[in-house]
Amino acid sequence: MKRIIGRCGLVVVVTSSMVLVANAGAASAITPNSVAKTFSFIGKSNSKTSTIVNVDSLLINARCDSRGFPVIFAFSTAQNADLFGRIFDGLGRLHIVKNSSFVNGTKGTPLSTSSGDYDATGTVLFEKTDGTVVTVSYAFDNSTTLGKQKVCTVYGSYVAS
Repeated sequence: MKRIIGRCGLVVVVTSSMVLVANAGAASAITPNSVAKTFSFIGKSNSKTSTIVNVDSLLINARCDSRGFPVIFAFSTAQNADLFGRIFDGLGRLHIVKNSSFVNGTKGTPLSTSSGDYDATGTVLFEKTDGTVVTVSYAFDNSTTLGKQKVCTVYGSYVAS
């Protein structure tokens, strides 16, 4: 029988296996009750504000302004929290979301762009001091969306621990 794994290779395989087992154990210990959900908002110009995410002290609202552009804001009822994220618009420009004092009473943090290009995607991460984490991945577009139906849309999913 020919030896395939040398002494160094065996150490790498054993070490890699231990790391995988340790990570698997940590992941299941941290997120045993995770929730994943999707959301979709479709509205006409001057639509009323709708709640699209409301989980673990994170609230995200969406509406369409008078021009049919999506307006998205995040709020928190937490005493101590962070909100960080990135939005990429259709022209490839990066918009940063950062609020390391994202707490109850803070004005809403915008999650849409004002760049004039509204076919965009974003991801925001929210964390509270108790280790609660919510990750939101979303996209939004103005009135040229969904086959030019003259509506704006905000849609995506979130995972909450």
